[in-house]
Order: sequence, then structure tokens, then C-alpha cells
Amino acid sequence: MIVYGRYIATLDQVNRVISRGAVVVRDGIIIDVGEEEDIRGRYEAEEVIERRDHVVIPGFVDCHTHTQQYLLRSAINDEMLQLPPVWTKVLVPFERIMGEDLARLSSRASIINMLKNGITYFVEAGAPYPEILAEEVLASGIKGVVTYATYDIAEEKIAEPEEVLRKVKKLYSEYGSSRANLRVWASLRQVMMVSEELMEGVIKFSREHGLGLTLHLGEYQGEVDYTLAKYGLRPLEYLIERGISEIKPVVIAHGVYFSPRETRMLKEHGLGLCWCPSVDSWLMGIHWVGLTDIENLKLGVGSDGGAWGRIDLLHEAKVAKALSRAASTSITYYKAGLDSNTLLKMLTGSTGSLVGEKIGRLEKGYAADMIVLNTKDLRNLPIHNPVDTIINYLEGDEVTDVIVNGKLVVENGKVKTLNEEKVLEELLDREEEIKEKFAELAKQLKTKP
Repeated sequence: MIVYGRYIATLDQVNRVISRGAVVVRDGIIIDVGEEEDIRGRYEAEEVIERRDHVVIPGFVDCHTHTQQYLLRSAINDEMLQLPPVWTKVLVPFERIMGEDLARLSSRASIINMLKNGITYFVEAGAPYPEILAEEVLASGIKGVVTYATYDIAEEKIAEPEEVLRKVKKLYSEYGSSRANLRVWASLRQVMMVSEELMEGVIKFSREHGLGLTLHLGEYQGEVDYTLAKYGLRPLEYLIERGISEIKPVVIAHGVYFSPRETRMLKEHGLGLCWCPSVDSWLMGIHWVGLTDIENLKLGVGSDGGAWGRIDLLHEAKVAKALSRAASTSITYYKAGLDSNTLLKMLTGSTGSLVGEKIGRLEKGYAADMIVLNTKDLRNLPIHNPVDTIINYLEGDEVTDVIVNGKLVVENGKVKTLNEEKVLEELLDREEEIKEKFAELAKQLKTKP
């Protein structure tokens, strides 16, 4: 395959942006990137994708999503956001009552949204039906990290740690073998939702089998008070003591309430941090990422799933830029914050280092995961700086083509691997059923849906 574009934003070691460039792919791997004239003179391909008014960039990494919370879209109102905390009151209970059929519908709808918005790789925070999600990942062609919703406490003890750990091991035994686009990791839902026995078992299993680990951390003031009161340590300090730094990779979601010492520990131990700009702002507060030295920090951007938005990381980048600029200007009157190059790198999971994979660059030897964005629109022109155009003006709607492992999975805005029309029909047919389930849950909360 050869992909031609008006601009190629490589994110390679020298951060080249090539005008009238091309990317050459063989067997799912990039073998060359350069100017169109040079590439045409040296290569021929079975598949040629010419996008004359487009920019070609590495695929996005959604480093924190909940694919089986999608059906909560527009359900959580401002009153529910006040619940302390909303995840144990609304999100986790809804997952419990969803059932397998709705879990599959939610997974498919989430993946279609991701692909259409240019996400080629995602990290599931913890699915109640991970086997269903794994099957949908394999069918769709997207690269996905699948994890089980791992917890045994939800305000009270709800499961035996041995039983939860058995399900984690079962997922790994069934889907953990090497596949082109599916990965199995471990997860910890949240420090306050995991017993010490379960935490120890998950960390040990991850180390023994070389699994990555993702977890929610530093997302709630009560969580900080909890670990300080119980262990005399802040949340990340406590988990470092429990051994998570021996696991590679680790992706921590949120991390809003980290102390300066904890932010240093992220760098020292090579831990990844996933910021979800919209949701973190709604539920938690201003993030420190735009106010500190982030060099050598593995950073990414997450959507937190379809319950909160359109799973559009380009939109999240704009929120992140505005938040970081506002915080910097308000506190120091220094109009800095996060620049466009940094944010584009974050959208690729720090060019793959966040998830420990050779993705996130259009460079020889890297996986051919890339997306094509249309710029021929008066809302986006003229282009003085292609990277600024991507971050400041383009949204997921401008994604026209998505390539994963050298395979075209979205062409001219249409997903080729899943039947979007069928998913839409099913969603409309079952909308009342979904609303009734949520209404029953809302009654128990004594809030209005």
C-alpha cells in the first residue's frame, strides 16, 4: 500500500511534516516515508490511496475508555454528577444490570465511534463482559487492550477475591495468545474498590505473565484520604510500595490528585498517565499536566468512553489545550500550557511508549496504523501550520480513512469491517428497553433521569 497526502505529519524522531508526501507499507509495517516524487520513482503498490486535500498522521490511542458504558450516553444529568462518587452510584450498577446482548451492542457502537474518529488503538478500563469485547475487537480490526472489570468491593463487599481473580485468569487463558490486534491486560478498578488480597493477586499475575496493567487512580479526594488514613501513603505511593512499578506497561487513568512527589514517581518508574480532559474537568478538577514539566513523562489522552461524549480525541485535545492555557494564564499569567506538537504526540500515546508498542509514528519499522483527515473545508483553511490545524480546527468528523496494520478499515468515512447500519437499527429498536433499565436504576438513586 502507498498513501499519498497533501501533508504527512510523521511524529518521527525529528518530527518531520512532509508537504506532498507518501507513506509506503508492506505486510502491515511502514517501510518508507518521503516526498511524493521520490516515492513514485521507487515504489509500486497493489493498493494506492491518493488524498490530495488531506493530512496523513499516525492513528490515535484512546488510553482510557469504557466500551460497555456507551448506552449511558446523555443519561447522566447534572444532579447525578453530584453523587459521591458517580461511578459506584451509577456507572458500575448499570454495568451489572446490562446483560450480554446490550454489552455486545455497546461494544460494537463504541468501536464504530472510535474507528470513525481515527482511534486505531484503545485501552479498555475494565469491561463486565470482556469476552464479548474481545470478539468485537477481532471482528473490527481495531487494536484493543481488553481487561476485566476487576473489583470485589462496591461500597460493601460484593465478591470473593479468588472468584474475581479466576475471571481475570480465564480471560487471559482464552484470549491472551499473540494476535495481530487484540491484547489482554489486567486492571484494577480503583483502590477503594479492591481488597488487599485481590490487589496482591492481580499484581502478582501481571508480573508472572507479562501483562500490562491499567487502573483508575488519583481521581477522588476521598481516595487520597482513604489511603493516607489506612496506610499513611498517598494512592500512587501506596501502589508503588505494592509493586506496580515492576509491571510494564502501566497506564494510570486520571491522576488529577497527585502530589509533586507522585508526579516525579511517574517519571522515575516509567508509568503512563492518561488524562481525560472533559470528564476529569466535570468530575474532578483542573489537571496539573499543563502546569508542570512533562518532559520524559509518558502521557496520553482518553475519552473515558461514550457515556460522556462522542469518543473524539481531536475534540478532547481542544479541551486540553484550553484548560492548560487557562490554568497557566490564571496562575502565572504565562500564556503557555500545552502546545499543538505536544498534544498531537499525546494523542498517539506518546508515540506508543505509553502502551509499550511500536505505534504512533509514521516511520520505517513502525506499525502501519494511520489516519487521513480532510482539510478541504472553509472551516479549516488556510493552512499555515498543519499541526496547529489538526489540533485547533479539525474534529473527528474530518477523518476520512483509517488504516490499521496496513489494512483499510475505514474508507471515505465508512467502516468496512462492521455493519454500522445494523448497529444503528438495533440501537433504535432497543432504545426504550435501555431507557427503562436506566429509569429503574435512577429510581433507586432517588434522582430524576
